[in-house]
Amino acid sequence: MPEELNEVENVATDTEKISGININLLTTFFIAITAIVFFFVLFISNGVMKRFNAVEDAIDKFIICEQSSKVIKDSANFLTEQARLFILNNNSAYAEAYLKEKNVTQRRVQAFNELRNVCSEQDLAYQRLQIAIDQSESLIDLETYAIKLGYESKKDIIKSIPDEIAQMEIRATDKKLSPEEMESAAIDMLFGEGYLIYRTRVNENCNLTVSSIEDEIQRKLRINSTDLGDYLQRLRFLFFVLLAITAFIFFAMAYFVLHPLKNFLNSIQKDEKLNVIGSTEFKYLAKTYNEIYDVKAKNEKKLIIKAEYDGLTGTLNRRAFDNICQNSAEQKKPIALLLIDMDNFKNINDTYGHAGGDTALKELARILKNTFRKDDYVARIGGDEFAAILPDYKILSNETIMRKIASVNEQLSNMKDGIKPVSVSVGAAFSAIGYTEDLYKKADKALYHMKELGKRGCQFYTEELE
Repeated sequence: MPEELNEVENVATDTEKISGININLLTTFFIAITAIVFFFVLFISNGVMKRFNAVEDAIDKFIICEQSSKVIKDSANFLTEQARLFILNNNSAYAEAYLKEKNVTQRRVQAFNELRNVCSEQDLAYQRLQIAIDQSESLIDLETYAIKLGYESKKDIIKSIPDEIAQMEIRATDKKLSPEEMESAAIDMLFGEGYLIYRTRVNENCNLTVSSIEDEIQRKLRINSTDLGDYLQRLRFLFFVLLAITAFIFFAMAYFVLHPLKNFLNSIQKDEKLNVIGSTEFKYLAKTYNEIYDVKAKNEKKLIIKAEYDGLTGTLNRRAFDNICQNSAEQKKPIALLLIDMDNFKNINDTYGHAGGDTALKELARILKNTFRKDDYVARIGGDEFAAILPDYKILSNETIMRKIASVNEQLSNMKDGIKPVSVSVGAAFSAIGYTEDLYKKADKALYHMKELGKRGCQFYTEELE
């Protein structure tokens, strides 16, 4: 456990040295850049909205000015028409309609008040319309007086007249005129050249009002259209920036996050170490995983050693021996099986105790591992019983095996720790189709026969042993 803790600490130390793109910092950077771009988009959009509002206000102003000018002209024309009709027809209804328009309906006044809501006194349109209003007031005074003269010239015909007209005073010079002269003067007032000049000036000022507001709108439209063009160009640029940022974010996420994740998943499924790729966070994760993977592999190796190797002698144990036999049976390749038994092992235990017996077993295991090939398998399958499996064995190698067993017994004659010499008896059998139960029985019969012959040697199985 302390070793594992040290390895984990080393992981933490190593990961501090990782360099690369930090996805957290990259994300924060892109969020900040995007926020700044959106701020400018909102700022420019606000400017665009102001320009549109200015254009809209100018158009509304134009509509109101045009309508006001038209209403003033219509009202003035209506008053003129009613006054003239009264003079020509001597019908008091026209006088009443005239006064109603002048005093009650007051379309001129209402139109001018609407104009005040959208124009300031410094506006040329306002000033023009103010002149038109003043001129129309002068015309109203003239028209009202003409109606009065017409009434005075036809008192005997006109039975009723509004009080405002009846109570008006006429000039002293006009009192001396005859009814026919009064009527002529009234007609001259409403149809004469002076009156027509006044009427023309009123219409001209109304037209000039519309013309001035048109000029103002055109000027504002030119200014605002230029500004709008600039703003739209900036917005287009910012949208391209946002598009580039979005594309780069997708690329960064794909390269630094999605690609490493997919790569990690494949490696984990294959039970492989991870490639140290992606952002620093993923590199940190991969390196940590790899360190843990190594620790796990070491632990698994230790467990395998404990599971497949004999704790005393360091040779393969019975479980590993059985697995090797099973694999050999599946592969069906030629092998030789040697069953090795230490002679008189009980006497060693009785004489030297279990410690002496363990020493003898370990010495035998060491000699066997050094004697056979690296590709051969040496296993302890019982107390003092060992086995050797020799893959790809050829029957012509029997003499080689005999020499190796003789060498083993020769080395066992010089034991350590004052233990008297020991020996081994070996039974060997060959199979051309891999391990079988019959192979084990044959090797066991050969071992039994070797024990009967006096031990200390190697016996190969032959049919004569049956």
